[in-house]
Amino acid sequence: MVIQEIRKFGGDRGGAGAGKDHISFRDLWLFLRRHMLILILATLAGIALGALYMVKTVPIYSAVARLVIDREQARIASQDASTGTIIIEAAEIASEVEIVKSEAIARSVIRELDMIDDPEILEARSWRSALRSAVTSAFSWGAEDAEDADALLDEEAQMRRTMAGFLARMSVRRVGQSYVIEIGYTSTDPVKAARVANAIAQAYMRASLESRSEALTRGATWLESRLVDLGQQAHAAALSVEEYRNRNDITQIGETTSLDHQQVAEISSQLLVAQGNTATEAAKLATINRLLAGNMSEGYVGEALNNTEIVRLREDLRAATVKIETLQSRYGPEGAAVLTAKEEIARLEGEIRHELVRIQGVYKSNLETAETREKLLRDQLDALKKTAAGTNLARVELAELESRATTYRRMYESLLQQLIGALQKQSFPVGDVRMVTAATPPLSKTWPKTTLVMPFSMLLGFAAGISLAGLREAMDRRVGSGQRLGTELGLPVLGRVPTTDFSVAGEGLTPAEASMRYVLEAPYSGFSETLRSVKNSIDAMFPPNSAMVIGVTSVNEGEGKSTIAANLAQLYLNEGIPAVLVDACFSDPHLSRLAEAYGDELGLSVIEAPIAKPERARSSAAKAAAQRSGELKEARTRVVAEKTDLAPLVPVLTAEQVRRSANPAQRFAYMPALKTQLELLRRRYSVIILDLSAFEKSVDARVASTYVDGLLLVLGNHQKMTVERLADALSTFGKSRVGILGVIFNRNMNRREQLASAFGQARSSYAGLASSWRQLDAKVSEKIWQR
Repeated sequence: MVIQEIRKFGGDRGGAGAGKDHISFRDLWLFLRRHMLILILATLAGIALGALYMVKTVPIYSAVARLVIDREQARIASQDASTGTIIIEAAEIASEVEIVKSEAIARSVIRELDMIDDPEILEARSWRSALRSAVTSAFSWGAEDAEDADALLDEEAQMRRTMAGFLARMSVRRVGQSYVIEIGYTSTDPVKAARVANAIAQAYMRASLESRSEALTRGATWLESRLVDLGQQAHAAALSVEEYRNRNDITQIGETTSLDHQQVAEISSQLLVAQGNTATEAAKLATINRLLAGNMSEGYVGEALNNTEIVRLREDLRAATVKIETLQSRYGPEGAAVLTAKEEIARLEGEIRHELVRIQGVYKSNLETAETREKLLRDQLDALKKTAAGTNLARVELAELESRATTYRRMYESLLQQLIGALQKQSFPVGDVRMVTAATPPLSKTWPKTTLVMPFSMLLGFAAGISLAGLREAMDRRVGSGQRLGTELGLPVLGRVPTTDFSVAGEGLTPAEASMRYVLEAPYSGFSETLRSVKNSIDAMFPPNSAMVIGVTSVNEGEGKSTIAANLAQLYLNEGIPAVLVDACFSDPHLSRLAEAYGDELGLSVIEAPIAKPERARSSAAKAAAQRSGELKEARTRVVAEKTDLAPLVPVLTAEQVRRSANPAQRFAYMPALKTQLELLRRRYSVIILDLSAFEKSVDARVASTYVDGLLLVLGNHQKMTVERLADALSTFGKSRVGILGVIFNRNMNRREQLASAFGQARSSYAGLASSWRQLDAKVSEKIWQR
C-alpha cells in the first residue's frame, strides 16, 4: 500500500527513472565524480609502480644489422618468358629468415663468441623455466649433494639451454617487401649487442657461402660422372644407327633425306614436265589439222606466224586479192585479166598449204617424242616405288634410332655446358648475401621505454581504479545521489538542501534555534532556493486553493525535519497563504520547546488549540462548505491585516496542547485528539504542516501519517542510508494508505564541502581540546596559588 501511494504522487518521476535502461554521459560523469578519489589514488599508484619498474629494471639495448639477398646471384627472382615481368618469390625470403633463426646459426655464434656459459643468458629465466626448475628440484630431493645433480647436465644440455635463451634475445624480420633482412640482438651491454648481431650476420653469410660451395662441388662431381655415362650412351646410339642403315641398304643424302626418296622426287617432277610437253604438242597438232581441214584463214599456229615464206606468200595473196577486186570492177568477172588474177591466187594458196603440211609433219614428230619420254619416266617411277616400298618399315625403326641418338647427344651437350658453368663458379664462388649495414652500439635503450611504460602504468592504474569503483558501486547500497530511490523504490527527489551555517542568522541563538526562520534571514541562499523549489513541487501535486495537510518525517532523529517543516511554514505564510505548524512529535517535542522559549525571535507564535463547539447538524453540505470558505477567507484577511513591516509569526500548535485536548483518563488518546485538531485546523488554515517523529521506531508517526494528505521524507544522512534499510523502514507502515510526496536530501555536501567540513570539525576539536587544557591549567594554577 505504501508503494502504491508512492506511485500515486511520484509515479511519473520515479517511473521515468525506473524505466531508464541506458547509460548517458551524465551518468558516467556522475560515476567519475563519486569515485574521483579512488581513481586518482589508483592512477597515482599505477604511476608509482611504473616508476618503480623503470628504476628497478635493467636497461636493455638492441643492435640491428641489415643484410640484402642479391636476386641476381641468389636467383630468388624468376622471369616470366611470356610477359618479361619479375615475379618475387616471397616464400624464399621467408625461408632465408627461418634459416637465420635456426639453431645451427645460433650454435655457430655461441661457439665463436664462447657464450655457452654467458651469465646474462643463463640467469635470465622466465617464470616457466623457474617453475620447471622448482619441480625438478622437488622431485630430485634426496640426492646426496648438489654437485651430483649438476653433473647430470652435460655439455649438450647446457648448449640447448644457452641456445634457447640466445634465440629468445635474437630477432629476424624482413623489411617490408624488399630483399633486406634485419637481424637484431638485445643485451644489457650495447657493445655486446652490436658484436653478437654482427656475428650472427657473418655466420649466416658464411653458412650461405659454404652451403653454396658445397652444393657446387657435389653438382660438379655428379655432372662429371653423368657426362661420361651420357657420352657412352650417345656413342652407342650413333653406332647403332649407322649399322642399321648399312644393314638395310639405306643411303642418306644430307642429314634427313635418303637417296631413293630423292630419286622418286626428281622423276616425279620430270614426269610432270613430260606430261605437260605431250599435251602441248597434241594441242598444236590438233590446231594445224583443223586449219588444213577447213579454211586456212580461220587461224594460225605459232610456227606459221614465224615462217618467213608463209608470211611472204600471205602478203602476195593479200595483194592479189586487192588486184582482182580492182580488175572485176573494170573488166567484169569474166575478163581475161580477172581470170589470170584468180589463177595467181590459187597458186599462192597451194604454196601456203604445202608449207602448213610440212609444219604438220614436224608437230607429229614432236608429239611422238613427248609420248615416248612420258612413258619412259612413268616406267622408271613405278620401278622406284616398288623398290622404296620395301625399305619403309626399315626407315621407321631407323627414325626411332636416330631420335634416341639425337636425344643423347643433346643431353650430353647440355650437361657439358652445366659442368663448365659449375667449374667456373666453383673456382670463384660468389655469395648470395652481402652486408648492407653493420650493427653499431645503440645510443638509447630499447626497454624499458619511459614514453610507453609510464602511460601504460597510468592507464593500468586508472583501469584498476575503474574496476575498484565499479566494484564499490555494485556493492554500495547507499542512497547516495538518489538515483536508486527512483529506480528501486519509486521515490522522487524534490530537492537537495545544502549544508548551511545557521550561526550567522541570529545573535544570541544557537544554530539549531536560528535555523527555524533562515528562509527569511537569507532569502536567496541555496537553502532558501531549494525549499522554494520543494514548495512549488508540493503545490503542483494538489489542486489549486485546496487545503493541504503535509507531514514532515524522517527515518531517524536529528536529520533536520523540524528545520524543514518550520521553514516551509514560513514560506507559505510569507506568500500570504494561511499556514499553521503542528508539533506531532510527542516523544521529543523539540519544536514546541523552541516556540515557547524563543517564539518571537524565531518567528513562531504558540496558538490555543481550537475547541469543537457543539451545534446542530446541518443537513445541507452547501452550508458547511460555505462556513469553511468563510473561515478561510477570514483567516486570509487576518493574515493580510496582521502584515506590518515585520514578517508575520507562524502559528504553532504544540504537542502539549494536543495532549491537553485529549481525554486525560485515556493514555493514548492524544492520537485521536490530533486527528480532531487537524479537522478543526482545516477550517481556518489552507496549509497545515505536521512535524512528525522519526517513523522507523515510532508508532505515532505511522499512525499520524494516515491523517495527512502527503508525507515529506527528510534524509539528513543519505550518504550512509542504504536502500534496504529505507525499504525496511517504509515497510513498517504496513498496509496503511500513506502517500509520500517525495524525498528531501538535507545537509547535502559536495566533495569540497565535505573536506572543508572535516577540516572544520578537526579544527573545532583541536580548539575544544586547547580550551579544555587552558581551563584545566587555570584550575591547577588556582589551587596551587590557594595553597
